[in-house]
Amino acid sequence: MHAGQSPPHRDAADEAKRTLFDRLYQEHGPSLFRYLRRLAGADDDPADLLHETFLRLWTQPAPEAIANLRAWLFRVATNVAHNRRRDMQRSRHREQAVVAPDAALEDPVARLDAQAQVQRALASIDDVRARRALLLFAEGFTYREIAGILDLAPGHVGVLIQRGRDQFRPRGESTP
Repeated sequence: MHAGQSPPHRDAADEAKRTLFDRLYQEHGPSLFRYLRRLAGADDDPADLLHETFLRLWTQPAPEAIANLRAWLFRVATNVAHNRRRDMQRSRHREQAVVAPDAALEDPVARLDAQAQVQRALASIDDVRARRALLLFAEGFTYREIAGILDLAPGHVGVLIQRGRDQFRPRGESTP
């Protein structure tokens, strides 16, 4: 065998995977595309979502071992579309925050003062987990995502965020 060449058994395995993948794409691609076209928002490209779905299939160690492949593909396609929509919404919110900054914070001195106040308020939160949960929530993560990041039960995340909000809020201010 020469340098840069794959072993013969590896080439055969790759070819078998490509053949299986092509067959699955031909078999399920059209119905998935129709589904994604109906599911996708105006800003989403169903072909792009379809490719992302099949990329997830390609990265599976043993796609032929998936019990109900059609259901698996539709579940993944749904998740891909949902994730894309959520990411686009987050992006829009960030763009709007950049495009329309608070008039009071356009002054660099006022902005630095506001940042210092936020830093002091965050530092005043006693529970480190509550502080982390509140910061992640402010970044747009869902309770479930925060629970995964902090290795907590999703229900406990809500308690921590509320605890952080209560400690973060200046004294005398009520809950919105």
